[in-house]
Amino acid sequence: MEAVKIEYDRFGRMNYNPEFHANNGKLWGKEDVQYMIDWYNIIGPEEMSYALERTIKTIQAKATELRRKGLLTKPAKQMHHKRIKKGCLSNQN
Repeated sequence: MEAVKIEYDRFGRMNYNPEFHANNGKLWGKEDVQYMIDWYNIIGPEEMSYALERTIKTIQAKATELRRKGLLTKPAKQMHHKRIKKGCLSNQN
């Protein structure tokens, strides 16, 4: 099977890729929502997208929804999670 090319949007977020985002488009389970509530502020949206197998855009939209419902709080101290650079992935064979 041939590998699917990884593409990014203008913000550096990975677009949908079936190899990484197997759960994209599926309903959210209680375990996934609880995992997100517990870990989102610690690991950030990019790592969360790999853990839950959904796109970063989907993870960020769910985080916004959970914050509006009061289930996910913003951290007192803002953390900026380092993203994987596009060039790092393209250099690998």
